Amino acid sequence: MRSFLKLFPSFKQYQLIFALLSLMIASSIVLQGFSIVKIVEGVFIQKIAFHTLLPYFGILLIAFAIRLFAGYLLQRIGNTFAMTAKNDIRQMLLSKWQMHATETMKQKQAGQKISLYVDIVDELDGYFREYLPQKMKSQIVPIVLLVCIVFAHPLSALILLITAPFIPLSYVIIGQQTKRKTEQQLDAMNRFSGKFLDLLHGLQTLKLFSKTMQQRNVLKHYNARFMDTTLSVLKIAFASTLFIELITTLGVGLVALEIGFQMIVFQTLTFAPAFFVLTLAPEFYNSLKELGAAFHTGKGSLAAMQMLEDELCKPSHNVQFGQEKVSGIPSLSLQQAVFQYGDGTTIGPITMNIPANKVIALIGPTGHGKTTILLMLSSMVELFSGSVIINDQKRQNVSEQSWYDEMIFINQHPFVFAGTVRDNLTMGKYFTDEQIVSSLDKAQLCNWLEKLPNGLDTLIGEGSLGVSGGEKQRIAIARALIRQPRIVFFDEPTAGLDVFTEQMITTAIKQLSKHATVVVVTHRYETLKFADYLYYIEHGKISTSGTHYMLHENPFYQSMRYGGDQNAGAF
Repeated sequence: MRSFLKLFPSFKQYQLIFALLSLMIASSIVLQGFSIVKIVEGVFIQKIAFHTLLPYFGILLIAFAIRLFAGYLLQRIGNTFAMTAKNDIRQMLLSKWQMHATETMKQKQAGQKISLYVDIVDELDGYFREYLPQKMKSQIVPIVLLVCIVFAHPLSALILLITAPFIPLSYVIIGQQTKRKTEQQLDAMNRFSGKFLDLLHGLQTLKLFSKTMQQRNVLKHYNARFMDTTLSVLKIAFASTLFIELITTLGVGLVALEIGFQMIVFQTLTFAPAFFVLTLAPEFYNSLKELGAAFHTGKGSLAAMQMLEDELCKPSHNVQFGQEKVSGIPSLSLQQAVFQYGDGTTIGPITMNIPANKVIALIGPTGHGKTTILLMLSSMVELFSGSVIINDQKRQNVSEQSWYDEMIFINQHPFVFAGTVRDNLTMGKYFTDEQIVSSLDKAQLCNWLEKLPNGLDTLIGEGSLGVSGGEKQRIAIARALIRQPRIVFFDEPTAGLDVFTEQMITTAIKQLSKHATVVVVTHRYETLKFADYLYYIEHGKISTSGTHYMLHENPFYQSMRYGGDQNAGAF
């Protein structure tokens, strides 16, 4: 937990604010008790005139105002801290996943990551908003009250000192069980929500293969497990609340009983200190008891913290960049480059040279590492060993911003996000309408654009106008054409497309190659025939390389040229 809290630079500042506000609350409680004692003693014991007690009424009102104001600020600042902390954690998760996105998405279901980002982070809300402020309050207020009671009646303070530890001790005992049960609950929730999101994503495929009933039973199992663990946590919470209330009631009763004996039987205690102690004793126990309301929330959040800390502290191989800008149309090369997946699958060592302004094709059987080599060349993954050379200098010396400004990566499933057509094409950069329409024309999307209700301002993507697979590919090509990148990576751009769209993409590759270096992974000869040089990849290594003429006797090349499409896919 401490290592997790160190992730927040502002944690100590918030702790100091919580401590000051708790001290204000403790002081207001003492002032409140003092003024009440003076008023009651003056009216019922000393029988003094009412107007002489007006200053104590003023002190009482001030005490009430301070207590309400400090309590409000404690709650408000707790809300602010919770919101800031959750935003920081989400930003950390995004930054970590973004820096090695390809490897991350292969490791875990997308649904579980979404659940971690949304639901698990939300579990931290109660810890920062309720538990931390209340914990500080429960540490400071009882100490201040206990000191005041010592001066009023030491024996009552001793009773409080003996009975008070039973409350935090109960929290510790119950907390261990709560933490364990909550970990089980969060794990069940994460699995259930992740499975649910993944099933929604693949619902069309499940219905196509008549697997909906089978997956329905799986989802029912996850739901039942989540429900059982949630009920277990609630049972512990209800039992602990009853136990804490019992301790509080007995503690106040013991203090009242001892004061009664001192006043009535032994007559060693006067009214004012006795009433002052009886006024502060319930506040003493309440300040400890109030921690119980936030205790289970805090303990529940510990399990979420552990899950988030495990995710954030996973060893990662971030892609390393430098400061030098990419100039001109870049050349690329891999020198003894090796990439290794988490399961031990290794691609490489690979050594290849890609001259500037040339079209290079990677071919080979499905699942032998072509896509991985493309990711290595595009710097979307960090190498296990070896190096990537960009314009005769190591990638570690090249500016990340400069590299991604000049590069574009198009795979067989381009992403169209929820936004306008214009937003999907410009991607945050400024282009005139003429430039946008020109790129759409080259991507043969003008007829599609004319049918849209609001033209370039039509909303497409999730929750809006649907886009077919072929249209997504053309939008991706239009993005490339409008940006005019200096290096383009294609990963199976024509897989599963109709002949007309395939011809359009092939033409676009030819157009882009006039002003860029192009690297393409393909199983289609129509896409391949414009390549200046080919690399045949087999078992994660370069088996053969050369021009079309040099590879014309290669069986795989011959099957592409004369046998049509090969099955797509790679690791």
